[in-house]
Amino acid sequence: MTDQKKIIDVGSQDNYFEYHQSANTLFHFMGKLEYLLLSLKKICLFPRYVLENVEYLNLEYKEKQIKWVSFPMLCFCDINFHMLSMHAEGNPLNGNRDGYGTYGLGLDKKWCEQNGLQPISYLNGKASQTESLRLLFNRGLDLRAQKKFDESNEDLYDFIFTQVALSKPLGGKMRKGENEVQKNFHDEREWRFLPNLEGLSSPEFLNDVTDPQYMDYASQRDLSSGLQVEEGTHLKLEIDIIKYIIVKSEDDRAEVITLLDKQFSRSKALGMASKIVVYDQMVKDW
Repeated sequence: MTDQKKIIDVGSQDNYFEYHQSANTLFHFMGKLEYLLLSLKKICLFPRYVLENVEYLNLEYKEKQIKWVSFPMLCFCDINFHMLSMHAEGNPLNGNRDGYGTYGLGLDKKWCEQNGLQPISYLNGKASQTESLRLLFNRGLDLRAQKKFDESNEDLYDFIFTQVALSKPLGGKMRKGENEVQKNFHDEREWRFLPNLEGLSSPEFLNDVTDPQYMDYASQRDLSSGLQVEEGTHLKLEIDIIKYIIVKSEDDRAEVITLLDKQFSRSKALGMASKIVVYDQMVKDW
């Protein structure tokens, strides 16, 4: 009985266990200092619309192939600290600067779990799981085309759409600004936060067949800006769960400290300032 009780306790989702082969921090990187300053000022992170290439799923709507979809989300990586440079910058040795930026926040992983962040699934295009997801998603698209969504099937296909939003191929194309780059997605060990858009005007799902007017860089940026005024979509943070504040340079560090002094009490500002990591300095030792 004692051994069985131990097994039951270990399997409980209410427990939290330290990670040993992955990080105990989830990192969210940004391309500009202004984004980081806004997040610290508001103590939250703002989801944005992200274009995803889904050619590996062979999705079709009214006999037209869907190649790109867009969902609102926040993306995090589960990578140990000393290996973050490839994620932040890309690989400068071969001229591949396809990283996500050298500004960011590192959040306590236990808190992230408790607030619903989810590791994504990486799909092998030749696996049966991928084929099953393709078939079910296409059925949902057919129902959408025939305007046959109702209470009997809406929840089911909402779940399937969510599965696509929480999935990626092992590798493939990614939009970076107005350009496309090739990425090994599996190396990113990605987690995501999907905001609840129920009752809001912001779309939950866009694609290049039914919504081509929203798939360019400028339109995606405008849609993402719209999410910033919808407070219910934000991931609200707590000061104590911010483990790292990553900036690129010493000048950036000074700007962050100035903001912290304005926003928080002296003791809280000092505590936050102690978490600042200057990327240009630390990367030399990684």
